[in-house]
Amino acid sequence: MPHAILRFAKRKGGPATAIEQHHERKKQRYGSNPDIDHTRTKDNYHLIAPRLKYYGEIQTRIEQAKKQNPRCKVRKDSVKFIDTIVTASPEFFDAMSPQEIRRYFEHALEFLKREAGEGNIFSAVVHMDGRNPHMHLCFVPLTEDNRLSAKEVIGSRDKLVQWQDRFHDHMATFFPPSNGESPPPSLSENTSPPGCSNRPTASAGR
Repeated sequence: MPHAILRFAKRKGGPATAIEQHHERKKQRYGSNPDIDHTRTKDNYHLIAPRLKYYGEIQTRIEQAKKQNPRCKVRKDSVKFIDTIVTASPEFFDAMSPQEIRRYFEHALEFLKREAGEGNIFSAVVHMDGRNPHMHLCFVPLTEDNRLSAKEVIGSRDKLVQWQDRFHDHMATFFPPSNGESPPPSLSENTSPPGCSNRPTASAGR
């Protein structure tokens, strides 16, 4: 049964350049993901385009947060951004037009703007050149009072389940009930669906 997929990877500042090269398709070859079809890369598109390099986007937001809240502390091991993947099970997209696929990702983006803070998101790019359409979205995990805290924003397994419930409710319009029930989405931490290059390290879901 088709289902929505939302997954997170917590990142420190170091991987920002490598992740930018992948998400923004700045490399000629991608050894970690041989499924990329470069003839279709032209069909990729941004819903939110970064204005700076990823590291600059991250640092700009953190510096602004520090000015607004002196309690915003950054440690060497701090998680500076969240690398998010939004997609769905492959069969879900089979009968959809490009316009319908775009509406799916735009709807998911509205959820992430609300939950992560629109101003914290610095890139949202839809890849149509892999095995399965998917959106890479990156945001800085800043709290409402301008503290850098992936623990508060993303949280533990219990909080991931809460994310899952809210995402399920938000995306339910794309998944009509079957036998009185809607299929639940998949939500995991630090894992990637097929066709994406993030390596799985841990997971949490229903």
